Amino acid sequence: MARTGLHGASPDLVLLVTAGVPAQDVVPLIRGVLGPVGVAGGATSAILTHNGAVTAGALVICLANGEGAVSGVAAAGGNDLTEAGQGAARLILAGWPFRMRYPRGLGLAFVKPGFGAPAEAFLQPWRVLMGPKMRTVCSVLSAPRVYGASTGEPLASAACLEAAYSTGLGYAEGFDGRSAPASDTLIQGSVDATLTALKRLEGDGARLLLVIESTARHRALGAAAADEWAAIKGTIDSRTPCVGWLCDHVAAYGRGVRPVDAHGSLVVVALGDTPRR
Repeated sequence: MARTGLHGASPDLVLLVTAGVPAQDVVPLIRGVLGPVGVAGGATSAILTHNGAVTAGALVICLANGEGAVSGVAAAGGNDLTEAGQGAARLILAGWPFRMRYPRGLGLAFVKPGFGAPAEAFLQPWRVLMGPKMRTVCSVLSAPRVYGASTGEPLASAACLEAAYSTGLGYAEGFDGRSAPASDTLIQGSVDATLTALKRLEGDGARLLLVIESTARHRALGAAAADEWAAIKGTIDSRTPCVGWLCDHVAAYGRGVRPVDAHGSLVVVALGDTPRR
């Protein structure tokens, strides 16, 4: 099903996020269908689908490189997220056939819980190697499983697309864990983040919208979480895939978004159709 949107092209990269830890290794199953494709992702508490948050199942996103683009995946271990993040960055950079001084594109990182905060422990040292033009989102997952090949037990799994892709990031600020804002305020913040991400496409149509939401925000919304999801989807064409996942913490950097560790935040990623010429 995930491959049908590529219109016959072969996927170069697969993002895999499962709701819970599956009983068997699903990466070989994916490669059995799609071939020797790079896989990055992990297990978390819930995935966001057309119907909202679900706590069982798998989200599979297939991406194909556009003309002049290159992608890479890596999984790395270490004593903490700093070591794992820099290890993954070095592996990705070493595997690319060409590299600008500062590669430009989109990065998505998935890390195990309990090893540090996403902005301070992962994104800051990652940015030292990848540079400021690789817009990156880091999700601290809710389950201790990340997907990808590694010589040891991986702490982080990362995927990058390098090219002048039309991409946009939007960020909804977190809140004090002792006193959550009203649901209407949270929903408006999520919608504003979505509109900001779409605005960054500068007129290009979105082909994919990813929503990465902290479990604290989703929990604070309660029954209004369905209203939030409907409001986010209402900002885009009904034919545009809109999916995502919940995680313990999320942070990002790139064009208007600063890496901040905050309780209850949300990040939206808008990806355009093709690299700009």
